[in-house]
Amino acid sequence: MIALAVLLAAAFTGPDVVPALEAVKSCDRGAMADMTKAEPHRRSQFAAAAYAEQQAIARERAALLTRPTADPTPAGQASLALALGALDARQKQLDDARAVESSWRTLVDELRADFLANCAQGKR
Repeated sequence: MIALAVLLAAAFTGPDVVPALEAVKSCDRGAMADMTKAEPHRRSQFAAAAYAEQQAIARERAALLTRPTADPTPAGQASLALALGALDARQKQLDDARAVESSWRTLVDELRADFLANCAQGKR
């Protein structure tokens, strides 16, 4: 769970964009090659972490909602509401991490296209 938390925490801010922008600006083939080579592994690590977190959230929500001995008292209902609220907060964090990841992927794809269009043939 700690590795998952670290991966998802990193996804909230996303990778540092400055080196990628600088690589395209300066037509740095080495930096672009390194980023392009590392990106599929970084993406698969994020996808695995996001999948595991989504699975954990779904499993915990199902366990809470299907408890046969749910406490009907106000305190029991408050406890259930609190637990469901915590799961909703985790889901929102995961959704935010996915949005940041999606934005990063779009940016990387655009930077690759920019690099190929303007650097590959020595236009810059």
